[in-house]
Amino acid sequence: MKNAYFLLLKQFIYLLAFYTLCRFLFLIFNYSQYSEFSFGTICTSFWLGIRFDVAIIVIINALYVLISLQPYDFTQSLRFQKILVYFFIITNLFFILLNVSDFEYYKFIGRRINFAIWGIIDDLNDQVANLSLKYWYLALIDIILTILFVKFLPTNLQKTAPKFTPKISSKIRWTFASVLMVGVCIVGFRGFREKPLRITQAFSQNNNTLGSLVLNSAFTFLTTIDAYGTEKVSYFKTESEVLQQIQRDTSMTGFSHTIPPNIVIIIFESLASEYMGYGNDYQGFTPFIDSLAKAGTTMKYSFANGRESIDAVPAITASIPKLMDVPFISSMYQSNKIVGLASLLSQNGYNTTFFHGAKNGSMGFEGFSQVAGYQQYFGLNEYPDRKDFDGNWGIFDEPFLQFFNQKLSEAKQPFLSTVFTLSSHVPYTIPEQHKGKFRKGKLEIHESLGYADFALRRFFDEAAKQPWFKNTLFVITGDHTQQNAEPKYKNELGQYRVPIIFFHGNISDNQHLRENLKIDKIVQHADIMPTILDYLNIKNRHPLPFGESMFKQSDGGWALKYNEGIFRLTGQNFLLNLNKDEEMKIEKWGDLNITPKAQQEYEQKLKAYIQYHHNGLVENSWGKGL
Repeated sequence: MKNAYFLLLKQFIYLLAFYTLCRFLFLIFNYSQYSEFSFGTICTSFWLGIRFDVAIIVIINALYVLISLQPYDFTQSLRFQKILVYFFIITNLFFILLNVSDFEYYKFIGRRINFAIWGIIDDLNDQVANLSLKYWYLALIDIILTILFVKFLPTNLQKTAPKFTPKISSKIRWTFASVLMVGVCIVGFRGFREKPLRITQAFSQNNNTLGSLVLNSAFTFLTTIDAYGTEKVSYFKTESEVLQQIQRDTSMTGFSHTIPPNIVIIIFESLASEYMGYGNDYQGFTPFIDSLAKAGTTMKYSFANGRESIDAVPAITASIPKLMDVPFISSMYQSNKIVGLASLLSQNGYNTTFFHGAKNGSMGFEGFSQVAGYQQYFGLNEYPDRKDFDGNWGIFDEPFLQFFNQKLSEAKQPFLSTVFTLSSHVPYTIPEQHKGKFRKGKLEIHESLGYADFALRRFFDEAAKQPWFKNTLFVITGDHTQQNAEPKYKNELGQYRVPIIFFHGNISDNQHLRENLKIDKIVQHADIMPTILDYLNIKNRHPLPFGESMFKQSDGGWALKYNEGIFRLTGQNFLLNLNKDEEMKIEKWGDLNITPKAQQEYEQKLKAYIQYHHNGLVENSWGKGL
C-alpha cells in the first residue's frame, strides 16, 4: 500500500510536468499574443495554471486512483498492472494532446477548446486530411509527446502474480484509503472553497489573453460538458447587413473634468421600480432611495436585461444582455474575449474593486469580475467579522456597506467600485436589532427592502463625510424585479422595470447631469457602461452594439430581453416579441401608432441583435467591425 501511494505521487508530478510543458509550447506557438507581457507576468500565469492542472488531473484520474488502491492480490498481477497502465496512458494522453490542438485552434477562436467543439466534430472529420497536411507539425508534436510520455512513465509492474488472498484488514485499509483519496480529489478540484473552480477564476490577472495561458484545454473541455451555449443564426447573409441594423451612436458627448471623477455602482438586490415611492402614486418601501432619485437624475423608462442576479452583472459591467437560455457567466463562452468597464478604466489609471457580501464564488461574480477587469474582489472571505453573517447568504447589508465605505476611503483615487447588496434576497433576513422597525407590505420582500434601504442611508451618511464623496458619481440600480403586487406592473414590461439613478456627491454636478441625460429615453442595464465611459470621456475602441450612452437621443433607445424562448425588444411605445419559431408579436404600450413599415424595421433590428449576439459568441468575435 505504501508503494502504491508513492507511485501515485510520482505519476501525479509526472502529469503536472507534461501539462506545464504543454503550457510552455502554447506560449511559444502564440508568442505574438504574449510578447508585450513581462517575464514575471508570464511566470505568474504559469504559477496560477498549476491550480487548474491539479484540478483536471484529479478529475481525470479519480477512477484510476481507486482501482490502484484495490486490496486484492490479483490487482498486483502483471496482467492487471499492464491493463491499468494502458488505462492510465490512454486516458491522460487524450487530454494532454488536446492541449496541442489549441496551439493553432486558439489563434482562430481566441479561447481554449471547450465542449462546443463536439458540435462541429463531423466537419472536422471531413477535413481531417486537409488539416493533417496543413498542420503536420502538430501531429509530429503529438507523436513526440506520446513517445516521451510512455517511455518515462513511472510504473510498478510486477514480474510475479501473487495468489488471490484478500484479507479483512486490507479491505478496511482500502476502504479508509479510498475515502481519503476521494477527499483529496475533491480538494484538488475545488480547493478549500465552497464553490467549484470555474473557468473565469483563471482571469485574476484581469487579462483575457493571460487567462487563456493560465487555463489548460482539458479543463475547459471537461468543465463545459454540462454547460450550455447557443447556435449561429442566419437572418442576414452578410455581417455588414447586421451591423447596418444595430449601429449605435458611439460619439463622445464632450464632458471634461478637472479631476477624474470616482465611479460607484450600487447594484441593489431585487430593487424593482414597483417597490419605490418615486415614480409611483403610493408610498413605497425605499424612502432613502426615493430621496436619491429626487436629488439626482432618474431615468423614466429603465429596464433590466434579465430576471436573475447572475444576468445583471455582465449587463451592467460589460454591456452584455442575456439573449440565450444560460447566463453568460456560466455558459461555455465565459472565457471569450470581452471588454469590461473595469478593464477600460484600469487602463486609464483607475483603481477598480468589486464587493459582494456573499460567499466567495457565489453566482460566479468573483470570477467574472476578474474577466471584466476588476483588480480586487471583496467578499465574505475578506470581511473581518463573521458575527455579521446573516446565517444564509453572507454579511448583512448595514455592516457590509460600512466595510465598503471604509475600503473606498482607503483606496487610491480615482476609483471605480461596484457593490452588490444581498439582504433583500430570499429568505429576506433582518438583523435582530432591526426587526419590527420597517413597514410590512403585501409581499414578504417589502420589509427587507426597508432594512436594505436603511443600510444604504447609513452608507451615504458616512460616505458624505469622506473627501472623495464630492468627486464621485453614484449609479444605483436594481439587479432584477421580484414578485409583483401592483396591477400596473403585472405585465411583460413591469416584470423588467428597475430604476437607474445617477446621483453625484456635488450638487452642481447633479444639475449638470440632469440637463444632459435624456430621461425619456428607453434605457437598460447594458446602457450603463457606455454612459459612464461617455461621462468620463473615455473611448471604447471595441464597443458592443447592445448598449448606448444615455446622453444620446439617436433612436429613442432600446431594451433587449430574453426569457423562456422569447426574445423581446422594447422601444418607444411598443414591445416586440419573437419566439424560437420566428413568430412575431408586437404590442403597443404608448400613445403613438405603429405603421407596418416601422414594425418591419423593428423586426429586422431585433433579428440583427440576435444574430450579432449568437454568432459573435460562437465565433468569439464581439466588437469586431464596429
